Amino acid sequence: MSSGAPEDWYRWIPAQISAEEYAALPEDFCRTIEVIDGHIVKCESPSRLHNRVGRRLAAVLEQGRKPQPCLMVETDVDVRISDVPLNLRRPDVTVYRCLPDDRRLYASDVVLVVEIVSPESSFRTDTVDKKAAYAAAGIPVYLIVFLNEALDGVELIEEYRLSEGRYHLVCLHTRRLSLDGPVPVDVGFDSLSGA
Repeated sequence: MSSGAPEDWYRWIPAQISAEEYAALPEDFCRTIEVIDGHIVKCESPSRLHNRVGRRLAAVLEQGRKPQPCLMVETDVDVRISDVPLNLRRPDVTVYRCLPDDRRLYASDVVLVVEIVSPESSFRTDTVDKKAAYAAAGIPVYLIVFLNEALDGVELIEEYRLSEGRYHLVCLHTRRLSLDGPVPVDVGFDSLSGA
């Protein structure tokens, strides 16, 4: 639990939460939510395939990093879009410029985000809402990973690049993900989802 949260913290969560109130919430609770215009949005628990693809993609991105510029790769970490009103998202994978672990991660530090879409959930959120929020925040690259209907693999990865404040689709990856930057990656879909 965060140091400032009362034991009955869940009773005092207001309809609209400030950055200071968010900081007082227990960390384990914060890992299950996002905040949109100050409103708490509960995140669904992802499937095992979703988690596996995210973890493996993060590992591939981490292995592909060059010594310069210094970049870090994390899964399921708060990315602060704005402080007032409070807006924060928890991308499935985030690549950002190196900064101390105790410093808050803002969208301006981020160079690439990944969201994984399951057929039964999060389609509109990831393909419309988050895409607009990440573009407005100036995040240069957005990857949307689509899991297949059978929920046993990756079907497609859409690669968006920011230009003039909007994301433009630059590639539909169908069997493997090949990126030149911000981190060079070349990985087959089977490696991301296989047992």
